Amino acid sequence: MKTMIKFLTVLILVLVAFGQHTTANAGGGQAFNFKGPSALATFSNTSGCIVTNVFVIASDSRVRPAPGPGTTSSFASVTITKYDACTNTILLLAYGSAFPLTAADFDVSNKLASAALNVTVNLFDDVSTTTFDVDVGLGWTGTGPLSRQHTNSHFHTPGCIINSRGNGTSRTAEASGSVSNGATNFTPEASVDASIHQVKNGTVTIGCN
Repeated sequence: MKTMIKFLTVLILVLVAFGQHTTANAGGGQAFNFKGPSALATFSNTSGCIVTNVFVIASDSRVRPAPGPGTTSSFASVTITKYDACTNTILLLAYGSAFPLTAADFDVSNKLASAALNVTVNLFDDVSTTTFDVDVGLGWTGTGPLSRQHTNSHFHTPGCIINSRGNGTSRTAEASGSVSNGATNFTPEASVDASIHQVKNGTVTIGCN
């Protein structure tokens, strides 16, 4: 179940990142397909009252409107939260993305044995309403066996039909490295949860205007 939730998370995030920009008319509706590797990692550490959580996802997908030529789309997204549990105060709520990625920025090995992300991401902090850069240097090492997942969903309301089918391969992993603003490394410990994925999805919408 946990593996399926991660797989669905990848599908949702990639759909959000690419879906609105890669649809094409297909028989009165819209359709697109994408496939490619992704890597996710969650970090959490506590120092006294301060709890810091970091979530990172990177994806490098081949997106193809149906019909239409394929294009390569990629991104890395970082979210950092810092919370004072003693005073019940949110100290930092920062998020942002970098795109597109180059082959040097994000790389996934064959059979999802490992992955690496090296990129600078500009984050916006909701608390201070300021922006700052973080340098991401993370590596994933596969720790579990390859697992295959399949999804098939249908959504139908008057005037709107959405059919989506996805399949993929994933492997649990451990991620380590740094997400740093130059003064603070927000990921001093290894990940509490991480995985590497290879996803293929096709979605068709009819109506839904």
